[in-house]
Amino acid sequence: MRVSQFLITCILPWLATAVRASEPPTHRPLRQRRDDIPSNSTNVEPKRFVVEVTEAANIDAVASRFSTAGYKVLRTFKTNLFTGLSIESDEQSTETLQSLRDVSKAWQVGRIHLDPVLRSASFTDDAAASNYSVHHYTGVDKLHAAGIMGKGAVVAVVDTGTHYLHPALGGGFGPGFKVAGGYDLVGDGEWPAGPKTPDSDPLDHIGHGTHVAGIIAGKSEWYTGVAPQATLLSYKVFSDSGATDEDTLVDAFLKAYEAGADVVTASIGGTSGWSDGLWATVASRLVEQGVVVAISAGNSGDEGPFFASSGSSGKNVIAVASTDASVLAAPPFKATFRLDGSRNTTYLGYLPDVNSYIWDFPDELPIIPLSLDTANSAQACEPLPFGTPDLSQGIVLIPRGQCTFAVQQANAAKFNATRILFYNNGDRIVNPGPADPAIPVALIEARAGEAIMGIIKAGGNVTASFPIPEDSNWAVGVYNSAGGIPSEYSSWGGTFELEIKPDVAAPGANIYSTYLNDEYAVLSGTSMACPYVAGIAALYIGQHGGRSVHGPGFAKQLSDRIRSSGAAVPWQVSQPAGLPIDYGFWAPVPQVGSGLVNATRALTYSTSLSFTPFALNDTAHFERYHTIVITNNDTKPVTYTFSLQPAGTFNAQSTSLPSYLAAFNELEPYSFIPDVKLPSPLTIAPGQSRKVEISFDPPASGSLNPSQLPVYSGKILISSSASEELSVPYLGAGFDLKSSLRSSMFVDTTPYQVSGPNRDDISNYHTYDFNLSWTSQSFPKVYAAFKWGPKQLRWDIFEDGWKEHLWNKYPPVVGENGYIGSATYWLDSDFYWGFDPEAMDKEKTIPFPLTDLTRTSSWNRYNQAFWWFGKLANGSYIEPGNYT
Repeated sequence: MRVSQFLITCILPWLATAVRASEPPTHRPLRQRRDDIPSNSTNVEPKRFVVEVTEAANIDAVASRFSTAGYKVLRTFKTNLFTGLSIESDEQSTETLQSLRDVSKAWQVGRIHLDPVLRSASFTDDAAASNYSVHHYTGVDKLHAAGIMGKGAVVAVVDTGTHYLHPALGGGFGPGFKVAGGYDLVGDGEWPAGPKTPDSDPLDHIGHGTHVAGIIAGKSEWYTGVAPQATLLSYKVFSDSGATDEDTLVDAFLKAYEAGADVVTASIGGTSGWSDGLWATVASRLVEQGVVVAISAGNSGDEGPFFASSGSSGKNVIAVASTDASVLAAPPFKATFRLDGSRNTTYLGYLPDVNSYIWDFPDELPIIPLSLDTANSAQACEPLPFGTPDLSQGIVLIPRGQCTFAVQQANAAKFNATRILFYNNGDRIVNPGPADPAIPVALIEARAGEAIMGIIKAGGNVTASFPIPEDSNWAVGVYNSAGGIPSEYSSWGGTFELEIKPDVAAPGANIYSTYLNDEYAVLSGTSMACPYVAGIAALYIGQHGGRSVHGPGFAKQLSDRIRSSGAAVPWQVSQPAGLPIDYGFWAPVPQVGSGLVNATRALTYSTSLSFTPFALNDTAHFERYHTIVITNNDTKPVTYTFSLQPAGTFNAQSTSLPSYLAAFNELEPYSFIPDVKLPSPLTIAPGQSRKVEISFDPPASGSLNPSQLPVYSGKILISSSASEELSVPYLGAGFDLKSSLRSSMFVDTTPYQVSGPNRDDISNYHTYDFNLSWTSQSFPKVYAAFKWGPKQLRWDIFEDGWKEHLWNKYPPVVGENGYIGSATYWLDSDFYWGFDPEAMDKEKTIPFPLTDLTRTSSWNRYNQAFWWFGKLANGSYIEPGNYT
């Protein structure tokens, strides 16, 4: 086969352009190993599709017709939310499937990997933090004090299963237990590498789902989840491999809906940024039927803006971002204070060094300050003076200094220090890093160190012992002065259609919860923030009822209450080494949505808002007018006032790599306050509702630099005479998306094509016999990278001599205007330098067109590979000849 031109087409929501890759590439891609997989790689299942049938269609008849045509029907979905088929076919694409009778929509099935979480530590039941809780930062503690525990609410957890044997999770499975039901949709094997082995037992073997379940509803004498009396349903969608696919997620969501779940939560996601993907579509429909759906926003914060997740991009799905908690779980030690004949014993928390778990020193030892000069912040940062006493007879207490822990340890060790307690100086509390692991070191809170120093300076003494705790109450939390900021890893939105995502944030960093084998673990991720919001929804439902009481509109109403409760958090992009930096700006909406969720506002406020988040769009398609319906559920008239709370504006254009969007470390806040016409104060009578209009003006000429792709956001604050404050977020793009990206949709020199064993450019190598041998490699290898997420990516084959003006019908029809058909690409193109037919399967192909792609990573900047072995989307192989 000879190719006279190479054409690859990328389609955005507003743009169709054709780009010829006839110029030689300026660089060649490096070989990638399996651990170098690009985060933006097209991760779809070969030959796998889900089709939705029309309302008038008979699903059984459609399934029979598909089977007769040779398609393998894998699953049938029959619900009032979604009726369709999961099929396997080597002869179809989404485009051809959508042209079939009775088919309304088709999707390629995406594979989704479990978002990695950051594991800090694990604790047995004996070392649990009795007073560890983040609930006082969200108002959940006040609801618990009022007896609101989520009783009667049913929360479905779609995850890795649940270790329901954990005492804090009820110790059993089935009716009457906390985990009352669910299903294992995949089995305990290596699916998707092997077959599914579904069964009725969703026991967790990974731990992720167990941690999530504990955040929602865990309960012991010393640990309390958000909604400890809620009932859980557990749907296991991951085997031991840590991967699942979209039709399995859809199946789980539909099962949860049919089982009567009030809330469905999934700490799962693949990068997408489109609201009409398969999973996002089904999740949105659950919301339409009254089920609150919370899905994690993702852990790709380093990629910068417009890197939203898949399912969480659904309409009215609550996409949950993560904030750093202001309290950490820590093992305890016993401190005895003695002064003037009085004695007091208390328990303090400590963070052991990075190389150890907990200290095991049961004997009481005196705490020996290195110096009584508490004003000296450089103690042990220089060699200690001659005459320093022997430090071997107790636990040396040293203030955290201006140097490293290792330097302080080394200087104290010269005078025989055998154990060292550092007390914090107000910086971020961390596990200290020692130079000599033989000398244990630990860090305690600043206030604990100051209390010890105060007693000793007053003439008293303090002793400490570090026994391995046997009582589950022997544990404490420690204050994290660097909390209350956005988590560095939390993914940024909005969607590629400039819709607002994420919706709200919750504590997700260093979260303590249940784990496998009746243990506890500290994990970090939006996976931990998401179930927190689901738990708040359960608290509300426990008080007021769910969809069975309020009907299909209930989920949107509760979602609005949760979203409008958010409190702004300070701008912070990367995790500071010490305390957070005060930039003087609020964190932007595409990072944290409306801000840190407030459960007290969501449950107890008499005011409720109904709204669609204010997506202002770009400058060419500006959405000026937005409305809020305010309902006063109080027993007296309430007056409402309105104000603007702008967040930090940032430029999405990379300054160092013009072909890319900015990574997180390039984002700098600056001020832009949009012109907005706010309503005058108004008074609403008890039980009445009023609609108000908010009118924005587009950015004035010269107020923003469109070439830098500025993104501005903030909130409209609604304050009441009843001392209530709620908010609605807004998000706008200070540029014309179409004109800004028309000529820069593809990154750098992409797309380009190479072939042959020497990877020759298309200008030199454009005749192929599709000899796949290692020494021949006679097939096109196309590489492309995208500045913005393409709505559709096509690779079409036309007759020789075809010109673009003949492309006058969309989508093109095989046999018309020279159209031969769409190409396919080998699924594992991203992973290898070349194809080895003896070890690799050439039939693992994906048909074009591809839909709902994400942009190329700003961080690793891998080009995406598409290798064509001559197979067309209809399953046939191209005939010899000349083609365009």
